[in-house]
Amino acid sequence: MSGEWVSTDPESERLFIGVPLPQATMALLAAVQEGLPPVNGLRRVRPEQVHVTLAFIGSVGPGAREAARRVVASIPPEAGGLTTLGAFVLLPSARRPRVIALGVDDPAGVFARLFELVMRGLEREQVMRREKRPFRAHATIARLRVPVEVGLKSECGPLPFPVESVRLYRSELRREGALYTVVEERTLQSAES
Repeated sequence: MSGEWVSTDPESERLFIGVPLPQATMALLAAVQEGLPPVNGLRRVRPEQVHVTLAFIGSVGPGAREAARRVVASIPPEAGGLTTLGAFVLLPSARRPRVIALGVDDPAGVFARLFELVMRGLEREQVMRREKRPFRAHATIARLRVPVEVGLKSECGPLPFPVESVRLYRSELRREGALYTVVEERTLQSAES
């Protein structure tokens, strides 16, 4: 079995681990989102909700939630660093996108290291196993209700940002969009900290 595990526990919560973007980056991101072409069914992600997902855990019970909290708390504070949001990425493919994201240009390997730390911890704690597909760091900025050609006319300029924390989030699905609540946060040091 790979990927998320699903709990039938009535106390289950939908969880993921991600890296939030700093406030200064969110302001720039809002301008990028406003520049997206008008497409039917396009929903912009609220800037304060944009993050880079390290692991989507799925619906799990209290035991797995506590194990995931321990994993986040155990990340070394020196695991932070500087990275950059860059080119537009259409997922799952440019021909049939459901997601518009910004790729992460990460020559220092900050996200690769964080991904490995998180996945090793989640596997050790038996919360989940990693997916077979390779990790691709990105920040989702908009979603499409149905796959449609988007026709992005330009690229987003590089948006450098410090990786300052890793969070365990609870995600509640609602009609107006998901609501994220921080369950655990580990502050990290970056070159700017």
